[in-house]
Amino acid sequence: MIPFETVEKQGKNRTDGKIRKIALVHKHMKAGGVEALIVRMSRWLAENGYDVSVYLYSSGGPLLKHLQQINKLKVIVRDNGKEPTLDLSVLNQLVRSDQYDLVYSFSPSGLLLSYAVPAKVRLSGVYQPEMYKLERNKKIIRALKAIDKGFHQKLVFMNPTVRRYTARALGTELPEQFMPPPVEQGAKDQQLGSPHSRRIVSVGAIQQFTTHYAQVIELMEELIQIDPEFTYHIYGEGPDEARLRKSIAESEARDHIFLHSMPRSGMIEEVLQDCFCFIGSGAVMIQACGSGVPGITSRANDAEALSEGYFHELPPYEVGESYWEAPETYEIGELVKNLLVSENVYRKVAERCKHKARKFEIDTVMTEFIELANGKLTREEKSSE
Repeated sequence: MIPFETVEKQGKNRTDGKIRKIALVHKHMKAGGVEALIVRMSRWLAENGYDVSVYLYSSGGPLLKHLQQINKLKVIVRDNGKEPTLDLSVLNQLVRSDQYDLVYSFSPSGLLLSYAVPAKVRLSGVYQPEMYKLERNKKIIRALKAIDKGFHQKLVFMNPTVRRYTARALGTELPEQFMPPPVEQGAKDQQLGSPHSRRIVSVGAIQQFTTHYAQVIELMEELIQIDPEFTYHIYGEGPDEARLRKSIAESEARDHIFLHSMPRSGMIEEVLQDCFCFIGSGAVMIQACGSGVPGITSRANDAEALSEGYFHELPPYEVGESYWEAPETYEIGELVKNLLVSENVYRKVAERCKHKARKFEIDTVMTEFIELANGKLTREEKSSE
């Protein structure tokens, strides 16, 4: 599921550079951050006049339907319930395809397979800090080096932290090429946050590594002593849901804590309307902050469930998933209570969070990505003259 997916917008036909025909190569469309990214990228590219094909070389998955709903998008997949390591029918279509201006992949295995595609420019996104260090990818990385000694020059990173981890894994200098997760946001003047509200919101999978839920439940016992109007709304589902429900039931603030199902498409305004603050990370944090809600970051797999600060305090393109070595951490309650100091403090934090969030706005990110690809294509053409 892709929470807060926006409706299809009229294309702007931005194909004013040399890149026209694009192939995206990935394993499957199971529910995950990269898969949601592929849907957003594909929709934007198709709506803006690019000729886009998505090759899924293993299987389909629950997010496949989101791709199939995009007008003019070509999806090449065998979706029969099985998941072979590599679907040879898709590989055959890759090899036999027309030449693309750009082929973009999302993992080491996707990059390796993308060399089967006739393309002028080849790039590959890196969205996990340990991706090029994982044991399972060692053979793939050796194969990449054998095929193309300069393959690392084709890598595009989610943020500087991921680039740093990848440089350590590969033991080489890497280009400063970045593509943060593009997120569809509302109007720039949207203001869903309110210093007068007492409604705190979190959205995301309920799993063992989302340790901030437990701390905020404990924090609520203190907050309702400050103001009994405080409520905490958790939107999500997952394998740790039973334990979370038990924690809520045992809390003295149980009548102020509400567990909701994951929001359906287009519900961002309803979920965040009249919201005091958002606690979490990732794309939903970006959307919340982009709509004028102060964002408090949460750390995954943190026994103490500490925060790295307000969203605007993170390094460039960081989204609060604790990949970087944070120089300072905070208790979530400390950050929530700071927003109560004055309306002026609240609005300053909200505005700074919004300013950072707008750097992830999909038009901004995708336009810069296409400019990067066009620059690569121009250099390729000059070198072949």
